[in-house]
Amino acid sequence: MKSAELNRQHQKLTALFNKVNTACGADLELQAHWARYICILSAGFLENSISEIYGEYVKQSSSPHVANYCKHTLSKVKNPNVERFLQVAGGFKNVWRSDLEAYLQIDGRGDAINSIMSNRHLIAHGNSSGITLTRIKEYLGKSVQVLEYIEQQCGL
Repeated sequence: MKSAELNRQHQKLTALFNKVNTACGADLELQAHWARYICILSAGFLENSISEIYGEYVKQSSSPHVANYCKHTLSKVKNPNVERFLQVAGGFKNVWRSDLEAYLQIDGRGDAINSIMSNRHLIAHGNSSGITLTRIKEYLGKSVQVLEYIEQQCGL
């Protein structure tokens, strides 16, 4: 990813995966707790990505006043599932929405984002979630591919 802030957040998540493996060993219950925690952090990472990526785009392509307004509006996007990502992309350019929609259907990328957000919702509301370290790591990897694609769309 081109965004320094998103790279920093992603590196923290990657480091956490490595620490969990060392700290938990074979204790499946501890791994499950950490998987839920990392899922919540991954959902936050996706939220931040919308304002970071599109915020940088508007900063480079518009006046400071317009950029400030757009960045403020983008920072209010919460719990972004696939449809929300598509709405934001389409708000800038219709072709971005259609291209992103096609990209999300490849290799389960859209399903990965929706799974992170669905599991986040379950966890935050005290419900059972079947998320595992392996799954959240896979979902996060596919989500990063989507974020890199969006950066490319924005010419970043």
